[in-house]
Amino acid sequence: MSGDSIRLDRGGRRGRAPSDGRRALGGENGSRLRDARGAGPGTARRPEAAPAGRPSRGGRSGPAGAGSARRPGGPSRGGRGAASRPGPAGAARLLAMAALVMAAGCAKEEEKAAPSVAHAPEIQVTRASPRKIVRVVGQPSFVQSYEQTAIYAKLASYIEKWNVDIGDAVRKGDVLADLFVPELREEWESRKATVEFDAERVRVAEKDVEVAAARVRASAAKLEEAKAILAKYQAEVDRWDVQVKRIQGEVDKQVIAPQILLESQNQLRSSAAARDAAKATISTAAADLQADDASLDRAKVNVAAAKAELSVARSEAKRVEALVGYLKLYAPFDGIVVARNANTWDFVLPRTGDPSAGARSPDLSPGQQAAPVYVVDRTDIVRIFVDVPERDANFVHVGSEARVKLWAYKDEWLPASVTRLSWALNVKSRTLRAEIDMPNPGAKILPGMYAYGRIVIERPGVLAIPESALVQAGGKSFVWLYEGGKSRRTEVQTGVEDGRWIEVTNRRVGNPSGDPFGDEWRAMDGSEQILIGSNLSILSEGAEVKVTGPSPDVPGAGGGDAKGSSPAAAGEEAAQAGPAPTPDAEPPPSEARPRPAASTNTNPPGPTAGS
Repeated sequence: MSGDSIRLDRGGRRGRAPSDGRRALGGENGSRLRDARGAGPGTARRPEAAPAGRPSRGGRSGPAGAGSARRPGGPSRGGRGAASRPGPAGAARLLAMAALVMAAGCAKEEEKAAPSVAHAPEIQVTRASPRKIVRVVGQPSFVQSYEQTAIYAKLASYIEKWNVDIGDAVRKGDVLADLFVPELREEWESRKATVEFDAERVRVAEKDVEVAAARVRASAAKLEEAKAILAKYQAEVDRWDVQVKRIQGEVDKQVIAPQILLESQNQLRSSAAARDAAKATISTAAADLQADDASLDRAKVNVAAAKAELSVARSEAKRVEALVGYLKLYAPFDGIVVARNANTWDFVLPRTGDPSAGARSPDLSPGQQAAPVYVVDRTDIVRIFVDVPERDANFVHVGSEARVKLWAYKDEWLPASVTRLSWALNVKSRTLRAEIDMPNPGAKILPGMYAYGRIVIERPGVLAIPESALVQAGGKSFVWLYEGGKSRRTEVQTGVEDGRWIEVTNRRVGNPSGDPFGDEWRAMDGSEQILIGSNLSILSEGAEVKVTGPSPDVPGAGGGDAKGSSPAAAGEEAAQAGPAPTPDAEPPPSEARPRPAASTNTNPPGPTAGS
């Protein structure tokens, strides 16, 4: 059928429905409408008189009324002639249309009456009040060991022996593998011999110092002896000088013979010569003492030089000893070996590790060029990461309550707390990294396990309204303000939410001055009266509103023009609100659910007329 559909009249006869797409009407209302169409005044018909006794199109028998003329010649459209009886296809269409009429009637009975807008709607009013909004931020994560160390060889060497394999528990200081560098071993022996030689040289120099010191003491003694001899001979000279002078006087008096004077003068000259010899001996002894002092100083310098050489030798020996120490790979802490790329007599390099490791070996370097000889994980503590959104970053601190679930370990929420924060945000995700340390008794929590972490975020003192007072439209948030007995829709900026309450920070007030730097937003102060209720959908801009009273579960609300409670009082009431959500509640409040968009389809379900 092209554009028209079958229609039934009161007598059950088939006719053509209008092609404007309107559905067929059934029931009593439909019959009345068809009666009005068939017999109403002003309905022009083609000139034809209905046969006597046959009902007209309007359901009447006898001649047609005014304005109901029929087509001359031929049966009427509603006649019962054989030509107008429906065939099998027509009967099927009649049954389908009858079913549609019945469905439309049932749907009409189920429709609820829309709220009447003839009178001002009755709405409750509230105010934004300070509250403590508690949210739970949850992020998927994974388990990472508290410490993981990749162990490389310091020297290009051979693996002489490896002692542990993957899965082995090790203690701090255990030898994991022994490396072998033959030339380093020989150098170490040479350095040790050099140290011993230089130590002997120091001992010899110290003995030389002792000998030089003894010579200095001997020279000093000789000097003292020469000085004593000089004093003796000086005394002899003085005595014989006096004696010669006395005898000279006696000889002059011819009391004593001249021979005695001659002998005394000889004794004086002999004593003077001995005195001069003593003076020369003193000079020699002083020179010897000075020479011995110089020898002592040189011996001491030799000792210092020998000690310096010994120190250099020992330093070189320690350097080689340190390199020799790298020939053993030690466990850095108590843990478990998670990777081994060590094989007997493998040649390992400092920068690339084990070149024989496969391309898919675990724990390769990011450049896929270096494979560590061993990788050891610390097992007593594990870490879980939670990335906190930027708007909550300033409200997370060390010690914040948290929960962690590891499905492969225990399918339950484990209590924890934030251990540390990265302080800086990730520039790509704009999130703050929070780390949770968890004890791992028995090493049951394995690194790499999938985990889910949640952190409790507390935002005290935020101005919040119930979410039912918020209206979403076009990706923006609005509230209905009550001003002078009328409703006014105002765009607002929102913040955090906990599933029941949502923070409102600013409301749009426009920029009537036209100042390009003027602010179109004004901070919410809690004095705004906000409409709340189930009839917000029928409100319109500037419509009169009848306020029935404050919202029963909203602290600080006020009805009508009455003075509501102050924001401070509202905050005190909000502080007495119910318990905050726990991070192991299912589902967490912070996992925002998309609000369903308001449906604009007013048609009842099921097929429509004319389909």
